[in-house]
Amino acid sequence: MLKNFKPTQLLENSLPKLGCKGMLLAVSENNQIQTFSAGSLTKTEHNRPYYIYSITKTFTAVAILKLCQRHGNFLDESVSSFLPAASITADITVRQLLNHTSGLGDYFTSAIYQEAVKATPAQPWSYSKLMRFGLSKGPVFHPGKSWAYSNPGYGLLKELIEAKSGMSYYDYLDKVIIKPCGLNETNPFVRPDTELRLLEGEDDQFSGDFRLDYHPGWIATGCLISTVSDIARFYDALFDEQIIHIASLEEITQTVEVLAESPAENIPSYGLGLMHFKKSPLGIAYGHGGSGPGYTTYALHYPDLNGNSLSISMVLNRRLPQTPFSLADDITSHYLSASA
Repeated sequence: MLKNFKPTQLLENSLPKLGCKGMLLAVSENNQIQTFSAGSLTKTEHNRPYYIYSITKTFTAVAILKLCQRHGNFLDESVSSFLPAASITADITVRQLLNHTSGLGDYFTSAIYQEAVKATPAQPWSYSKLMRFGLSKGPVFHPGKSWAYSNPGYGLLKELIEAKSGMSYYDYLDKVIIKPCGLNETNPFVRPDTELRLLEGEDDQFSGDFRLDYHPGWIATGCLISTVSDIARFYDALFDEQIIHIASLEEITQTVEVLAESPAENIPSYGLGLMHFKKSPLGIAYGHGGSGPGYTTYALHYPDLNGNSLSISMVLNRRLPQTPFSLADDITSHYLSASA
């Protein structure tokens, strides 16, 4: 059906509305990938990686589920029982870290943090300072009683992966996810991009090329670099049960509502490292977005869209204030029209 799917004009028309100069898109139908580009980014740049930012959280969640398969399900056990030195209350569970219902605070939206990144982008705070600062912003509610995005929560999950696996966080991801799935363009990136290997992007916070100065150490949760095609392959593999068992997939797709009062349709919700919209008129889909210096990313997977498995992965070469959910919906609607 992808032979009739031609979204380039849709992508081109979206760029001025979003305030971006370019974007890349990969669409995988039943594990067959096609790539598209728009604006300043061309198809020749599809092999250049970029920071996937918080899409890395899906990798973290999958790694935790892999450990549960090996050691027994510990999702509802206390985080403190595994990380006794963590500065959190004993009633916070692993599941609550994964679905952001722990009540822990965050550093990312703090003006102090943002100003520090702008002032010294190549000299990040230490991991311990990032975590102390982020955790000092909470608790914002009693564990399990509400929802609030917490990057320090995912920093603790990174520590938990290392404690349970006996390996570094990145080595464990490489062993159980990246290599088995053949994600050849997906790697950790732990220093500024002084060779300009990454995709070009824009960021008003930086006077020059952000790639030369921005240090991924500002991200306590860990961050991978990848391509739109590799990210589509990752979500294909996840929902094809190539990485985790069906029981683990059922766990990871259990969602909680994000808003205290949700609308009647398109109810924002969150699973274990996965974004989801309940009652979406386009069908059931799970994915994640990410945003940071130079890029906005988003990926989602439809397990059954008119009888087909569909993964969509995109990167825009500018940081946006919001994940481009509407653009993804427009791409999906265009696919449905092309396959009708």
